[in-house]
Amino acid sequence: MRFSKVLIVLTISSLIVFSCKEKSVVAAKSKTEYLAGASSKTWKNTKAEATNSGGLKVDLVTTQPACVTDNILIFYPNNTYEFREGATKCGANDPDLLLKSNWSFQENETKFKIDKIVFLGRELNDTVFDIVELNDNIFTGQTTITLNGETYKFVATFQPAQ
Repeated sequence: MRFSKVLIVLTISSLIVFSCKEKSVVAAKSKTEYLAGASSKTWKNTKAEATNSGGLKVDLVTTQPACVTDNILIFYPNNTYEFREGATKCGANDPDLLLKSNWSFQENETKFKIDKIVFLGRELNDTVFDIVELNDNIFTGQTTITLNGETYKFVATFQPAQ
């Protein structure tokens, strides 16, 4: 009888000790960490669709040559970014660095602003994207762009470059 009481006390004590053991809590990453990593993060555009007001949708990635679609974006935590040539250049004398500018989050990090971007061969300034998805593996944003009087819904998806 005494042995069973000791066993019960030991069992209860063990449960209390193990249930009170500290649990490690992993802090969620900030959106800046997802986008730019600790020192930088490189992304590749894997999907870009422009839809005009009539509903005509154009896939801007599959319609471009490899020398364009292999280009990369490098985001830095100091709110700068670089747009660089990928492995294939369209012209032998093309520079490696195509564009360097700034980015920022707005409206409680639900929007992403980029100071300069090139869309259909035109440079656009102060473009704001609604963040659709942002995590370690994907970054998708959407915005509305007007070119030559035509309005487009533009959705771009990026994945980490290998």
